[in-house]
Amino acid sequence: MKVNTERLGGDIQLAIYRIGAAEAWDLEVDNGSYYYVLDGEKVNIEAGPDEAERIDRTVRKVGDGILSQDFEPRPSPGVCSWCDYRLVCPAAEA
Repeated sequence: MKVNTERLGGDIQLAIYRIGAAEAWDLEVDNGSYYYVLDGEKVNIEAGPDEAERIDRTVRKVGDGILSQDFEPRPSPGVCSWCDYRLVCPAAEA
């Protein structure tokens, strides 16, 4: 399986790990990697120049949604097709 690295370019998970490592352990990390164990593949993801700002905006937006209890479904074909909740989701009925 070949991983689509373009899709991972704006990755949030590794970016949060990099920011956490910098804050918790004073480590400056400019890239991260995903290891696809079954395929024996390592995919490096470089940090973007505006990564800290982008992640801050994203985390605040998600946090605000959680605090305001905004849990409305936001259907899209790319997400709904693999979502575990599609069988009980009211948005999937449309």
